[in-house]
Amino acid sequence: MYGSQPARTGRTTLLAVLLAPALALAGALVLLAAPAHAANAPRTSVNPVIFVHGQEGSAQQWQSQAKRFSSNGYRDDQLYVHEYDTSVATDDHAIAGLEALVDTVRARTGAAQVDILAHSRGTRVAHAYLAVPERAAEVAKYVNLDGRTAAAPPGGVPTLAIWSSLQPNGSIGGAVNVHEPQAGHTESATSAESFGHIYAFLRGRAPLTTRVLPELPTSVEIAGRALYFPQNTGLAGRLEVWRLDPATGARAGLLPQHVVRVGADGAFGPLAVNGRGHYELALVRSGERTNHFYFEPFERSDRFVRLLVSPPGGVADSIDACPGHTALTVVRAREWRADTEGDDRLRIGGSDVLNAAVSPRLRQILGLFVFDKGCDAVSHLDAALPPFDRIPFLTATDLHLPADAQARGTIPVTQTMRGTGGIEETIAVPNWPSDRHTVSLLFKDYADIPSGG
Repeated sequence: MYGSQPARTGRTTLLAVLLAPALALAGALVLLAAPAHAANAPRTSVNPVIFVHGQEGSAQQWQSQAKRFSSNGYRDDQLYVHEYDTSVATDDHAIAGLEALVDTVRARTGAAQVDILAHSRGTRVAHAYLAVPERAAEVAKYVNLDGRTAAAPPGGVPTLAIWSSLQPNGSIGGAVNVHEPQAGHTESATSAESFGHIYAFLRGRAPLTTRVLPELPTSVEIAGRALYFPQNTGLAGRLEVWRLDPATGARAGLLPQHVVRVGADGAFGPLAVNGRGHYELALVRSGERTNHFYFEPFERSDRFVRLLVSPPGGVADSIDACPGHTALTVVRAREWRADTEGDDRLRIGGSDVLNAAVSPRLRQILGLFVFDKGCDAVSHLDAALPPFDRIPFLTATDLHLPADAQARGTIPVTQTMRGTGGIEETIAVPNWPSDRHTVSLLFKDYADIPSGG
Protein backbone atom coordinates (compact mmCIF):
# COMPACT_ATOMS: atom_id res chain seq x y z
CA MET A 1 0.00 0.00 0.00
CA TYR A 2 1.42 3.35 -0.99
CA GLY A 3 -0.58 5.00 1.77
CA SER A 4 1.14 2.88 4.40
CA GLN A 5 4.49 4.52 3.68
CA PRO A 6 5.61 7.70 5.44
CA ALA A 7 4.01 10.65 3.67
CA ARG A 8 6.27 13.47 2.57
CA THR A 9 5.36 16.77 4.15
CA GLY A 10 5.99 18.25 0.70
CA ARG A 11 3.27 20.42 -0.72
CA THR A 12 -0.22 21.68 -0.38
CA THR A 13 -2.22 24.07 -2.48
CA LEU A 14 -3.22 27.64 -1.71
CA LEU A 15 -5.95 28.86 -4.02
CA ALA A 16 -5.81 32.48 -5.07
CA VAL A 17 -8.99 33.66 -6.72
CA LEU A 18 -8.33 36.44 -9.17
CA LEU A 19 -11.02 38.38 -10.95
CA ALA A 20 -9.60 40.42 -13.79
CA PRO A 21 -11.73 43.45 -14.66
CA ALA A 22 -12.13 42.51 -18.30
CA LEU A 23 -13.15 38.98 -17.40
CA ALA A 24 -15.42 40.20 -14.66
CA LEU A 25 -17.57 41.80 -17.29
CA ALA A 26 -17.98 38.35 -18.82
CA GLY A 27 -18.52 36.75 -15.43
CA ALA A 28 -15.41 34.52 -15.64
CA LEU A 29 -13.56 33.35 -12.54
CA VAL A 30 -9.89 32.52 -12.90
CA LEU A 31 -8.39 30.13 -10.35
CA LEU A 32 -4.65 29.89 -9.91
CA ALA A 33 -2.94 27.26 -7.79
CA ALA A 34 0.35 27.93 -6.05
CA PRO A 35 2.35 25.30 -4.15
CA ALA A 36 3.29 25.57 -0.49
CA HIS A 37 4.80 23.20 2.03
CA ALA A 38 2.49 21.22 4.27
CA ALA A 39 4.85 21.87 7.17
CA ASN A 40 3.92 25.55 6.94
CA ALA A 41 0.19 24.93 6.68
CA PRO A 42 -1.97 24.95 9.81
CA ARG A 43 -3.71 21.76 10.83
CA THR A 44 -7.39 21.76 10.01
CA SER A 45 -10.41 19.69 10.90
CA VAL A 46 -10.47 18.16 7.41
CA ASN A 47 -10.60 14.37 7.57
CA PRO A 48 -7.98 12.38 5.66
CA VAL A 49 -9.43 10.61 2.61
CA ILE A 50 -8.71 6.96 1.74
CA PHE A 51 -9.61 5.55 -1.68
CA VAL A 52 -10.20 1.79 -2.10
CA HIS A 53 -9.95 0.61 -5.72
CA GLY A 54 -11.90 -2.14 -7.43
CA GLN A 55 -11.16 -5.33 -9.36
CA GLU A 56 -7.91 -5.10 -11.35
CA GLY A 57 -7.52 -1.60 -9.96
CA SER A 58 -4.73 0.43 -8.42
CA ALA A 59 -3.99 4.03 -7.51
CA GLN A 60 -4.42 4.91 -11.20
CA GLN A 61 -8.15 5.26 -10.58
CA TRP A 62 -7.39 7.79 -7.80
CA GLN A 63 -4.89 10.05 -9.59
CA SER A 64 -7.31 12.59 -11.06
CA GLN A 65 -9.53 12.88 -7.99
CA ALA A 66 -6.50 13.21 -5.71
CA LYS A 67 -5.29 16.12 -7.85
CA ARG A 68 -8.75 17.70 -7.71
CA PHE A 69 -8.69 17.42 -3.91
CA SER A 70 -5.23 18.96 -3.99
CA SER A 71 -6.54 21.73 -6.25
CA ASN A 72 -9.07 22.48 -3.49
CA GLY A 73 -6.50 22.72 -0.71
CA TYR A 74 -5.98 19.14 0.53
CA ARG A 75 -2.41 18.31 1.49
CA ASP A 76 -0.45 15.18 0.59
CA ASP A 77 -0.83 13.82 4.12
CA GLN A 78 -4.62 13.98 3.77
CA LEU A 79 -4.86 11.76 0.65
CA TYR A 80 -4.27 7.99 0.61
CA VAL A 81 -5.03 4.89 -1.41
CA HIS A 82 -5.48 1.31 -0.22
CA GLU A 83 -4.05 -1.12 -2.78
CA TYR A 84 -4.51 -4.87 -2.52
CA ASP A 85 -4.19 -8.03 -4.59
CA THR A 86 -7.32 -8.49 -6.71
CA SER A 87 -6.12 -11.78 -8.16
CA VAL A 88 -7.27 -13.30 -4.84
CA ALA A 89 -11.00 -14.07 -4.83
CA THR A 90 -11.58 -13.49 -1.11
CA ASP A 91 -11.42 -10.13 0.68
CA ASP A 92 -9.90 -10.99 4.06
CA HIS A 93 -6.48 -9.63 3.12
CA ALA A 94 -7.98 -6.44 1.71
CA ILE A 95 -10.11 -5.83 4.82
CA ALA A 96 -7.13 -6.39 7.13
CA GLY A 97 -5.01 -4.06 5.03
CA LEU A 98 -7.65 -1.35 5.12
CA GLU A 99 -7.89 -1.63 8.89
CA ALA A 100 -4.11 -1.27 9.20
CA LEU A 101 -4.09 1.74 6.86
CA VAL A 102 -6.88 3.52 8.75
CA ASP A 103 -4.95 3.03 12.00
CA THR A 104 -1.75 4.32 10.38
CA VAL A 105 -3.43 7.38 8.88
CA ARG A 106 -5.17 8.30 12.13
CA ALA A 107 -1.93 7.97 14.06
CA ARG A 108 0.05 9.96 11.52
CA THR A 109 -2.42 12.82 11.12
CA GLY A 110 -3.95 12.93 14.59
CA ALA A 111 -7.40 12.70 13.01
CA ALA A 112 -10.11 10.99 15.03
CA GLN A 113 -11.87 9.84 11.86
CA VAL A 114 -11.21 9.34 8.16
CA ASP A 115 -13.41 9.54 5.07
CA ILE A 116 -13.48 6.45 2.83
CA LEU A 117 -14.20 6.30 -0.90
CA ALA A 118 -14.57 2.86 -2.47
CA HIS A 119 -15.14 1.77 -6.06
CA SER A 120 -16.60 -1.45 -7.49
CA ARG A 121 -15.09 -4.46 -5.65
CA GLY A 122 -13.66 -1.96 -3.18
CA THR A 123 -17.23 -1.32 -1.98
CA ARG A 124 -17.45 -4.98 -1.00
CA VAL A 125 -14.29 -4.52 1.04
CA ALA A 126 -15.60 -1.30 2.57
CA HIS A 127 -19.00 -2.74 3.51
CA ALA A 128 -17.31 -5.66 5.30
CA TYR A 129 -14.92 -3.28 7.03
CA LEU A 130 -17.73 -0.99 8.20
CA ALA A 131 -19.79 -3.92 9.48
CA VAL A 132 -17.67 -3.90 12.65
CA PRO A 133 -18.93 -1.07 14.90
CA GLU A 134 -15.49 -0.21 16.29
CA ARG A 135 -14.18 0.28 12.76
CA ALA A 136 -17.25 2.19 11.58
CA ALA A 137 -16.79 4.62 14.48
CA GLU A 138 -13.47 5.67 12.95
CA VAL A 139 -15.10 6.67 9.65
CA ALA A 140 -16.88 10.02 9.39
CA LYS A 141 -18.36 9.62 5.89
CA TYR A 142 -18.39 6.93 3.23
CA VAL A 143 -18.70 7.21 -0.57
CA ASN A 144 -19.91 4.10 -2.45
CA LEU A 145 -18.88 4.33 -6.12
CA ASP A 146 -20.86 2.05 -8.44
CA GLY A 147 -20.61 -1.05 -6.31
CA ARG A 148 -22.65 -2.82 -3.67
CA THR A 149 -26.25 -1.99 -2.97
CA ALA A 150 -27.66 -2.16 0.56
CA ALA A 151 -30.84 -1.55 2.51
CA ALA A 152 -29.08 0.94 4.80
CA PRO A 153 -25.79 2.85 5.00
CA PRO A 154 -23.04 0.36 5.91
CA GLY A 155 -22.17 0.54 9.59
CA GLY A 156 -24.61 3.43 9.97
CA VAL A 157 -21.96 5.77 8.50
CA PRO A 158 -23.39 8.70 6.48
CA THR A 159 -23.14 7.54 2.87
CA LEU A 160 -23.11 8.98 -0.63
CA ALA A 161 -23.72 6.42 -3.41
CA ILE A 162 -22.90 7.27 -7.03
CA TRP A 163 -24.21 4.98 -9.77
CA SER A 164 -23.15 4.72 -13.41
CA SER A 165 -24.88 3.44 -16.54
CA LEU A 166 -23.84 -0.05 -15.42
CA GLN A 167 -26.20 0.14 -12.42
CA PRO A 168 -28.97 2.55 -13.44
CA ASN A 169 -31.20 1.40 -10.57
CA GLY A 170 -28.51 1.13 -7.91
CA SER A 171 -29.42 2.32 -4.44
CA ILE A 172 -28.41 2.30 -0.79
CA GLY A 173 -31.32 2.92 1.54
CA GLY A 174 -30.96 6.04 3.66
CA ALA A 175 -27.97 7.26 1.62
CA VAL A 176 -27.63 10.19 -0.75
CA ASN A 177 -28.01 8.40 -4.11
CA VAL A 178 -26.75 10.11 -7.28
CA HIS A 179 -27.20 8.58 -10.74
CA GLU A 180 -24.90 9.45 -13.64
CA PRO A 181 -26.59 7.66 -16.58
CA GLN A 182 -23.94 8.67 -19.14
CA ALA A 183 -20.94 7.64 -17.04
CA GLY A 184 -19.02 4.42 -17.42
CA HIS A 185 -18.27 2.18 -14.47
CA THR A 186 -14.79 3.59 -13.84
CA GLU A 187 -15.76 7.07 -15.00
CA SER A 188 -18.17 7.22 -12.06
CA ALA A 189 -15.10 7.20 -9.81
CA THR A 190 -12.79 9.43 -11.83
CA SER A 191 -14.90 12.18 -13.41
CA ALA A 192 -15.12 15.85 -12.51
CA GLU A 193 -18.88 15.48 -12.12
CA SER A 194 -18.42 12.78 -9.49
CA PHE A 195 -15.80 14.85 -7.72
CA GLY A 196 -18.28 17.71 -7.35
CA HIS A 197 -20.76 15.39 -5.62
CA ILE A 198 -18.06 13.78 -3.47
CA TYR A 199 -16.53 17.03 -2.28
CA ALA A 200 -19.89 18.60 -1.47
CA PHE A 201 -20.89 15.51 0.52
CA LEU A 202 -17.64 15.38 2.50
CA ARG A 203 -17.31 19.12 3.12
CA GLY A 204 -20.89 20.39 3.10
CA ARG A 205 -20.21 22.90 0.30
CA ALA A 206 -19.34 22.88 -3.37
CA PRO A 207 -15.65 22.76 -4.33
CA LEU A 208 -13.96 25.90 -5.57
CA THR A 209 -13.16 24.00 -8.74
CA THR A 210 -13.74 20.56 -10.25
CA ARG A 211 -10.74 20.97 -12.56
CA VAL A 212 -7.20 19.76 -12.08
CA LEU A 213 -5.45 23.11 -11.72
CA PRO A 214 -1.94 23.38 -13.13
CA GLU A 215 0.91 24.33 -10.82
CA LEU A 216 3.92 26.37 -11.78
CA PRO A 217 5.84 24.04 -14.14
CA THR A 218 8.97 24.28 -11.99
CA SER A 219 7.05 23.20 -8.85
CA VAL A 220 5.78 19.85 -10.10
CA GLU A 221 6.93 16.58 -8.51
CA ILE A 222 5.95 12.97 -9.13
CA ALA A 223 6.09 9.90 -6.90
CA GLY A 224 4.62 6.44 -7.04
CA ARG A 225 5.31 2.73 -7.33
CA ALA A 226 6.37 0.14 -9.88
CA LEU A 227 4.05 -2.85 -9.48
CA TYR A 228 3.13 -6.26 -10.76
CA PHE A 229 -0.46 -6.00 -11.88
CA PRO A 230 -3.11 -6.87 -10.64
CA GLN A 231 -1.31 -8.20 -7.57
CA ASN A 232 -0.11 -4.68 -6.68
CA THR A 233 3.16 -6.08 -5.37
CA GLY A 234 6.32 -4.02 -5.67
CA LEU A 235 9.00 -4.32 -8.36
CA ALA A 236 12.66 -3.56 -7.71
CA GLY A 237 14.90 -2.13 -10.39
CA ARG A 238 16.52 0.99 -11.79
CA LEU A 239 14.20 3.81 -12.75
CA GLU A 240 15.32 6.29 -15.39
CA VAL A 241 13.34 9.49 -15.97
CA TRP A 242 13.95 10.96 -19.42
CA ARG A 243 12.69 14.26 -20.78
CA LEU A 244 11.53 13.87 -24.37
CA ASP A 245 11.17 15.68 -27.63
CA PRO A 246 7.35 15.88 -27.68
CA ALA A 247 7.21 15.69 -31.48
CA THR A 248 9.14 12.42 -31.78
CA GLY A 249 9.19 10.83 -28.33
CA ALA A 250 12.99 10.64 -28.61
CA ARG A 251 15.04 11.19 -25.48
CA ALA A 252 16.34 14.73 -25.11
CA GLY A 253 20.00 14.67 -24.16
CA LEU A 254 22.45 11.88 -23.48
CA LEU A 255 21.58 11.39 -19.81
CA PRO A 256 18.29 10.93 -17.95
CA GLN A 257 17.02 13.68 -15.68
CA HIS A 258 16.80 11.22 -12.77
CA VAL A 259 18.20 7.77 -12.08
CA VAL A 260 16.95 6.13 -8.89
CA ARG A 261 17.11 2.68 -7.37
CA VAL A 262 13.65 1.27 -6.72
CA GLY A 263 13.42 -1.13 -3.78
CA ALA A 264 11.28 -4.21 -3.24
CA ASP A 265 8.22 -2.10 -2.41
CA GLY A 266 8.43 -0.45 -5.83
CA ALA A 267 8.30 3.06 -4.36
CA PHE A 268 10.04 6.02 -5.94
CA GLY A 269 10.05 9.80 -5.59
CA PRO A 270 9.32 12.53 -5.12
CA LEU A 271 11.16 13.54 -8.28
CA ALA A 272 11.10 17.00 -9.83
CA VAL A 273 9.78 17.28 -13.39
CA ASN A 274 8.73 20.19 -15.55
CA GLY A 275 4.96 20.52 -15.69
CA ARG A 276 5.01 21.32 -19.40
CA GLY A 277 7.44 18.59 -20.39
CA HIS A 278 6.87 15.15 -21.90
CA TYR A 279 8.53 12.29 -20.03
CA GLU A 280 9.45 8.64 -20.30
CA LEU A 281 9.87 6.55 -17.16
CA ALA A 282 11.95 3.47 -17.97
CA LEU A 283 12.11 0.56 -15.52
CA VAL A 284 15.26 -1.49 -16.07
CA ARG A 285 15.57 -4.93 -14.47
CA SER A 286 18.34 -7.45 -14.95
CA GLY A 287 17.38 -10.20 -17.39
CA GLU A 288 13.98 -8.64 -18.17
CA ARG A 289 12.60 -6.54 -20.99
CA THR A 290 12.85 -2.83 -20.33
CA ASN A 291 9.46 -1.34 -19.47
CA HIS A 292 8.91 2.12 -21.01
CA PHE A 293 6.07 4.34 -19.75
CA TYR A 294 4.95 7.51 -21.54
CA PHE A 295 2.60 10.22 -20.27
CA GLU A 296 0.92 13.45 -21.12
CA PRO A 297 2.62 16.36 -19.29
CA PHE A 298 2.35 16.28 -15.51
CA GLU A 299 0.65 19.65 -15.11
CA ARG A 300 0.22 19.09 -11.37
CA SER A 301 2.19 17.15 -8.75
CA ASP A 302 1.15 13.52 -8.61
CA ARG A 303 2.26 11.05 -5.95
CA PHE A 304 0.07 8.21 -7.18
CA VAL A 305 1.92 7.43 -10.42
CA ARG A 306 1.81 3.70 -11.15
CA LEU A 307 4.12 1.76 -13.44
CA LEU A 308 2.15 -1.45 -13.98
CA VAL A 309 3.92 -4.55 -15.31
CA SER A 310 2.34 -7.88 -16.12
CA PRO A 311 3.98 -10.68 -14.07
CA PRO A 312 5.25 -13.95 -15.58
CA GLY A 313 2.21 -15.98 -16.53
CA GLY A 314 0.12 -12.82 -16.68
CA VAL A 315 -2.02 -11.39 -19.42
CA ALA A 316 0.94 -9.94 -21.33
CA ASP A 317 2.15 -13.46 -22.12
CA SER A 318 -0.61 -13.53 -24.75
CA ILE A 319 1.08 -10.70 -26.68
CA ASP A 320 3.16 -11.89 -29.61
CA ALA A 321 6.60 -10.30 -29.37
CA CYS A 322 9.26 -10.19 -32.07
CA PRO A 323 12.14 -7.94 -33.14
CA GLY A 324 10.32 -6.63 -36.21
CA HIS A 325 7.38 -4.90 -34.55
CA THR A 326 6.47 -2.62 -31.65
CA ALA A 327 3.75 -3.61 -29.16
CA LEU A 328 1.84 -0.95 -27.23
CA THR A 329 -0.42 -0.86 -24.19
CA VAL A 330 -2.70 2.19 -24.09
CA VAL A 331 -4.47 2.95 -20.82
CA ARG A 332 -7.00 5.54 -19.65
CA ALA A 333 -9.09 5.60 -16.45
CA ARG A 334 -12.16 6.53 -18.47
CA GLU A 335 -13.79 3.93 -20.68
CA TRP A 336 -12.87 3.82 -24.37
CA ARG A 337 -16.10 3.73 -26.42
CA ALA A 338 -16.54 3.48 -30.17
CA ASP A 339 -20.13 2.39 -30.78
CA THR A 340 -21.59 5.60 -32.16
CA GLU A 341 -20.59 8.84 -33.84
CA GLY A 342 -19.00 11.24 -31.39
CA ASP A 343 -17.43 8.49 -29.28
CA ASP A 344 -13.69 8.20 -28.62
CA ARG A 345 -11.11 7.97 -31.39
CA LEU A 346 -7.62 6.55 -31.03
CA ARG A 347 -5.21 6.78 -33.95
CA ILE A 348 -1.95 4.86 -33.79
CA GLY A 349 0.55 5.48 -36.56
CA GLY A 350 -2.31 6.89 -38.62
CA SER A 351 -4.67 3.92 -38.12
CA ASP A 352 -7.98 4.22 -36.25
CA VAL A 353 -7.94 1.30 -33.83
CA LEU A 354 -11.23 1.78 -31.98
CA ASN A 355 -14.47 0.39 -33.36
CA ALA A 356 -17.64 -1.26 -32.09
CA ALA A 357 -15.99 -4.70 -32.13
CA VAL A 358 -12.82 -3.71 -30.31
CA SER A 359 -14.18 -1.28 -27.72
CA PRO A 360 -17.97 -1.51 -27.33
CA ARG A 361 -19.61 0.51 -24.58
CA LEU A 362 -20.79 -2.57 -22.71
CA ARG A 363 -17.25 -3.93 -22.27
CA GLN A 364 -16.12 -0.89 -20.26
CA ILE A 365 -12.63 -0.92 -21.84
CA LEU A 366 -9.79 0.77 -19.94
CA GLY A 367 -6.73 -0.89 -21.48
CA LEU A 368 -5.97 -1.63 -25.14
CA PHE A 369 -3.14 -3.96 -26.23
CA VAL A 370 -1.84 -3.32 -29.75
CA PHE A 371 0.50 -5.85 -31.36
CA ASP A 372 1.17 -7.78 -34.55
CA LYS A 373 -0.65 -11.09 -34.08
CA GLY A 374 1.57 -13.89 -35.37
CA CYS A 375 4.30 -11.36 -36.23
CA ASP A 376 3.14 -11.61 -39.87
CA ALA A 377 3.32 -7.88 -40.71
CA VAL A 378 -0.42 -7.90 -41.50
CA SER A 379 -2.98 -5.82 -39.58
CA HIS A 380 -6.55 -6.87 -38.74
CA LEU A 381 -8.45 -4.14 -36.90
CA ASP A 382 -11.98 -5.48 -37.23
CA ALA A 383 -12.12 -7.71 -34.16
CA ALA A 384 -10.85 -7.93 -30.60
CA LEU A 385 -8.15 -10.54 -30.17
CA PRO A 386 -8.54 -13.48 -27.78
CA PRO A 387 -8.06 -13.95 -24.87
CA PHE A 388 -8.34 -10.18 -24.29
CA ASP A 389 -11.90 -10.16 -25.64
CA ARG A 390 -12.91 -12.14 -22.52
CA ILE A 391 -10.94 -10.25 -19.86
CA PRO A 392 -12.84 -7.50 -18.01
CA PHE A 393 -11.83 -3.93 -18.93
CA LEU A 394 -9.25 -5.09 -21.52
CA THR A 395 -9.17 -5.52 -25.28
CA ALA A 396 -6.59 -6.02 -28.03
CA THR A 397 -6.21 -5.42 -31.75
CA ASP A 398 -3.85 -6.66 -34.47
CA LEU A 399 -1.77 -3.76 -35.81
CA HIS A 400 1.65 -4.08 -37.36
CA LEU A 401 3.95 -1.27 -36.20
CA PRO A 402 7.44 -1.69 -37.70
CA ALA A 403 10.22 -1.52 -35.12
CA ASP A 404 13.82 -0.37 -35.29
CA ALA A 405 16.61 -2.00 -33.28
CA GLN A 406 17.74 1.42 -31.99
CA ALA A 407 14.17 2.80 -31.81
CA ARG A 408 14.95 5.61 -34.22
CA GLY A 409 11.40 5.80 -35.58
CA THR A 410 8.34 7.53 -34.13
CA ILE A 411 4.84 6.20 -33.49
CA PRO A 412 2.31 9.00 -32.88
CA VAL A 413 -0.64 7.97 -30.70
CA THR A 414 -3.52 10.47 -30.73
CA GLN A 415 -6.72 10.33 -28.73
CA THR A 416 -9.84 12.37 -29.34
CA MET A 417 -11.87 12.09 -26.17
CA ARG A 418 -15.64 12.10 -26.41
CA GLY A 419 -17.38 15.16 -25.08
CA THR A 420 -14.45 17.53 -25.61
CA GLY A 421 -15.46 19.10 -28.90
CA GLY A 422 -12.74 17.31 -30.84
CA ILE A 423 -9.71 18.18 -28.68
CA GLU A 424 -6.77 15.95 -29.58
CA GLU A 425 -3.92 14.81 -27.34
CA THR A 426 -0.86 13.10 -28.81
CA ILE A 427 1.85 11.04 -27.15
CA ALA A 428 4.71 10.20 -29.51
CA VAL A 429 6.77 7.11 -28.67
CA PRO A 430 9.86 5.48 -30.21
CA ASN A 431 9.39 2.19 -32.11
CA TRP A 432 11.06 -0.12 -29.59
CA PRO A 433 11.27 -3.81 -30.66
CA SER A 434 8.76 -5.84 -28.67
CA ASP A 435 11.08 -8.77 -28.03
CA ARG A 436 13.23 -6.61 -25.74
CA HIS A 437 10.94 -3.74 -24.70
CA THR A 438 7.40 -3.11 -23.52
CA VAL A 439 5.78 0.26 -24.25
CA SER A 440 2.88 1.66 -22.19
CA LEU A 441 1.06 4.95 -22.78
CA LEU A 442 -1.10 6.54 -20.11
CA PHE A 443 -3.60 9.16 -21.20
CA LYS A 444 -5.35 11.37 -18.66
CA ASP A 445 -9.03 10.64 -18.08
CA TYR A 446 -9.91 14.33 -18.43
CA ALA A 447 -9.21 17.00 -21.01
CA ASP A 448 -7.84 20.46 -20.37
CA ILE A 449 -10.89 22.38 -21.52
CA PRO A 450 -12.67 25.39 -20.01
CA SER A 451 -15.41 24.41 -17.59
CA GLY A 452 -17.83 25.93 -15.16
CA GLY A 453 -15.80 24.39 -12.32
